[in-house]
Amino acid sequence: MMKKTVSTWAVLLPLAMVLATRSAGAAGPTPPADTVRLTVLHLNDVYQFQPTARNRGGLSRVATLKQQALKESPHVLTLLAGDTLSPSVESSAEVAGEALKGKQMIDAWNALGLDYATVGNHEFDFGDDVLRARLQQSRFPWLGANVMSVKSGQVFDGLKAWDLRDVGGVKVGIFGVVLPGTQTSSKPGKDTRITPFCEAAKRAVDELRAAGAQFVLGLTHLAVAQDRELARCVRVDLIIGGHDHDRVEETVAGTPILKLDEDAIDLGRVTLDLDAKTGAVKKLAWKVIPITAKTPDDAAFDEQMKPYAPLLATLAERVGRSPVALDARSAQSRLGETNLGSFLADAFREATGADVALVNGGAIRADRVLPAGTMTRRELYSLMPYRNELVVLEVTGATLRAALENGVSLSSVDGKPPGRFPQVSGLRFTYDLRKAPGARVTKVDVKGKPLDDAAKYRLATLSFVAQGNDGYAMLKDVPVLPASQGLPSPWDALSKAFSNGRPAPRAKPQGRITVTGAPQGGLRAPQSMK
Repeated sequence: MMKKTVSTWAVLLPLAMVLATRSAGAAGPTPPADTVRLTVLHLNDVYQFQPTARNRGGLSRVATLKQQALKESPHVLTLLAGDTLSPSVESSAEVAGEALKGKQMIDAWNALGLDYATVGNHEFDFGDDVLRARLQQSRFPWLGANVMSVKSGQVFDGLKAWDLRDVGGVKVGIFGVVLPGTQTSSKPGKDTRITPFCEAAKRAVDELRAAGAQFVLGLTHLAVAQDRELARCVRVDLIIGGHDHDRVEETVAGTPILKLDEDAIDLGRVTLDLDAKTGAVKKLAWKVIPITAKTPDDAAFDEQMKPYAPLLATLAERVGRSPVALDARSAQSRLGETNLGSFLADAFREATGADVALVNGGAIRADRVLPAGTMTRRELYSLMPYRNELVVLEVTGATLRAALENGVSLSSVDGKPPGRFPQVSGLRFTYDLRKAPGARVTKVDVKGKPLDDAAKYRLATLSFVAQGNDGYAMLKDVPVLPASQGLPSPWDALSKAFSNGRPAPRAKPQGRITVTGAPQGGLRAPQSMK
């Protein structure tokens, strides 16, 4: 994968194609009569319709840019390459006593006038029933050629494998696929199967071609390596993807692959000049448009989103403060001890009275450094947007050791994203990356004493971990202690800590986790962790 800073990219395509060479902002003069110009606007991994904390993004601003594009060309398609229902601050918030679970994002996409979306792995976070409800609320098609119902043998109810649209006389086909890891990383139902994406794509493209498609676009939510595999296994004209949260611009097996970062901080604009008779691509140019405060809001969009104004006001409320900056970057939370990870674990141990606490690094989602100072409800929720319960388990020392082994069983040197990495409180441990997974933990101390495999310890953790997710199968059958029924939620526990300063976050990691055998230069974040 290669990041670039240029705003327009000329894609190397077959020899019969003319390369795009125009300036960054120009769509070019009106195409000749034998050419149809198609403008594709694309986004991926958009978890909020409001601008980010750094005042980037905002779907109201995107709506303004879409209206500008429509003034320049009658043929505009706006696409979302997956992940929008979860995880987000608003999706976790409650309105009239019920969690939104992505409803606000569907309202936003409807207001924007989205043309197509493919499902991402996080579309399944609330289960199949919620996803079906969101699909029904959408005024645009959702695609998912490799999301199947076991009972019917058909595509998941409410999804389409592909769609065909006439664009100025050219038949444009679009199909969607999602990464197979969704089966275990999210919560699809027992009747739902995420099938191999290449097989599903081949079937979808064959059906599109049979239906007369002249230009075929793959709308994907895959890791970039999987997009490359897709380009090699089936011939399509363009792949627009998501999931990685990184800008990607490549050509593999003659197929351009384009991807953006998250939360609409940039808008991708692809200008395609297609042969009016054959649909062949004559020219392709990609422009990345930064979404900043310089782009005005769209009044019509804002009017449709007015019902969410009270929620936004609630999220802006102060819950307390942090005396130090908090490192909520995803890579750091998944690769080693962070001051935020330790603070979360400390707060949960304080709230439960447990001996030790463990938080999986993948639960920390803000993916930025939060500055010292006032902490709002939005920032609180952004730290851990998933709805979890705080629970206490009584475990043996051997089980606690096994949990730590699981937590360090994956690392960047293994080439896999270690969302299971443990942030801890009440203990210190050392692990050696030169050893095989399952035998990496070389030392564990609990409250200054060596871990006793036969002793019992009260472990505070999130319900997600206690249920055996992220590889913590050793905890799945451990009964939750009755005292867990009266515990505060993770958000309430954190809110109290930010409010009264107990426990207080530290400026730096405290040396609770020591790694040996790391490669020279330290651990590096894997390319895809979302």
